[in-house]
Amino acid sequence: MRDKTTASFISGLIASVFMNIIDWTAFLLGYHKERLLDWAAIIVYGYLPTSIAHTVLAQLGQLFFSSFLGIIYYLFLAKLSDENHILKGWIFAIITWFGLYGISISVGLPELKAHTFNTTFSHFISASIYGVTLAHTFKKITR
Repeated sequence: MRDKTTASFISGLIASVFMNIIDWTAFLLGYHKERLLDWAAIIVYGYLPTSIAHTVLAQLGQLFFSSFLGIIYYLFLAKLSDENHILKGWIFAIITWFGLYGISISVGLPELKAHTFNTTFSHFISASIYGVTLAHTFKKITR
């Protein structure tokens, strides 16, 4: 794909689907109670989703935001060499995860002021999957 902005957005979307599969699996198995879509819900509604419609819109918002991060990744990558793209994707995702956690705590977003170990660890794994998948997919579709 020639258009790297589109390729990076699509790569972000694909990566976010995998990230959300991990997140939903951990949530449904009872490992944690804070879904990634809850972050989008807090930002869009100011509270956790209270209906299926709220949940669906929050999930779509989360997927869009994560897809947009793919474009940011491309801009970040454009300034660096093409070597070790998987490591760079992982680093990008972990820095983003760490930054978003820091902002949510610093600003005191409702329901996101404190995180359990299980939630934090699960989201670290989800972010790692996102970064690796983002980098791999972007490299593959821009060849």
